[in-house]
Amino acid sequence: MGQPHITYKELLEISSWGVFAMNYKKTSICDEKYKKIKAEAVKNIIHGAYCRGLYSGSPGRDIYLMFPYLTEEQTEELADMVVSKFPTSDPGNHVNVSVFVRYLYGQNEKNGIFHSKAYFKERQNQDVDLSLPRKFVRLLFDRFDESGNFYGLSVLYEMSAHRLGDEAVLHQDLNKLGEMEESYRKSVKYALKCNSYKQMFTPYYWAFEYFRKFGDREKALSYAYQMIEKASKYCPDRRDGYRRKVGQCLKYIKQSDKNKWISYRKKCQNPANSKCVRYMVKKGK
Repeated sequence: MGQPHITYKELLEISSWGVFAMNYKKTSICDEKYKKIKAEAVKNIIHGAYCRGLYSGSPGRDIYLMFPYLTEEQTEELADMVVSKFPTSDPGNHVNVSVFVRYLYGQNEKNGIFHSKAYFKERQNQDVDLSLPRKFVRLLFDRFDESGNFYGLSVLYEMSAHRLGDEAVLHQDLNKLGEMEESYRKSVKYALKCNSYKQMFTPYYWAFEYFRKFGDREKALSYAYQMIEKASKYCPDRRDGYRRKVGQCLKYIKQSDKNKWISYRKKCQNPANSKCVRYMVKKGK
């Protein structure tokens, strides 16, 4: 099995810094609330860790690499540390938290199987064992549930659904597809409890994408409609990622449900809907 790349003590040290944002142009921590942690982290850089422990999504990559070397007691202690430093409410920018959970699963490529055609083919020839990551994530689920961290639960359910969706499509597994769908719905459920706007509508987009990739047109269309409905209500702004997601769903509806498109387009232009939805409808005429 080889030797671990860092010690367990060093892993705990990285985990104690929390999940923060990085400014790569200056290679520095840019979260204002982590000023004290920044000073400590820079002073106690872990040289054997990935990027010395200072990266967006830290300590996700290092935890994943250490999974095979951790005892049951260490795994429990590490889970406690992660939960104690995890956001309990919508931080405004979810990238760092999402990347952290993605790294826990050993998924380094953004967007999973949608990253590229080449990556999809590569994954088809791989047999990825997620038993250790899922064991650890289960501990996080239990602790977030016990502490009432609805934001943590929402993020975990969304990210877990991504991995289930990957497996469902790669192996044409209907059971995994069902688990994925349920996980996305739970992500929305907990997002509504903590006012995390992103998870109130983006899980519907990803469900749409995975059902489309799986070849289930009826489900894909259903989730495309649900995505637009929820985005009309909850999408907070017109940032690039939101526009792209809304645009993809509108495009699919236009192509797959042509008889309803004209009346639906007018409905989407209602002034009460989010600016993002209205903008993308106008742009896609």
